[in-house]
Order: sequence, then structure tokens, then C-alpha cells
Amino acid sequence: LAGLRPDSQRYFDYHHAANDTFDAVNKRELELGAATMASLVYLFDTYGLVK
Repeated sequence: LAGLRPDSQRYFDYHHAANDTFDAVNKRELELGAATMASLVYLFDTYGLVK
């Protein structure tokens, strides 16, 4: 089954820190993550979940 497992190595470098701002987001990583999630939604909608 698919899941989301973000890289937590640098999580607290930004999370609830002074530099936790939108401009600190890596645009390429955001685009790849959004495309991945959109693909998963499409596949689940098209083929359903296998149990």
C-alpha cells in the first residue's frame, strides 16, 4: 500500500522555527510531491484500492 514518508532529517530546521516561511519551500520538491499525490489519487480513483 502506498504511503507518505517525508524525509525527517531536516524537519526541525524549519518546522515552527523562525525560518518556517513559504519562501523556504523547495519549489522542485513541492512540484514533485504534488504530482506524486495527484497521480496516486488518479490511480485510486481509476482502479480502486486492492484489499
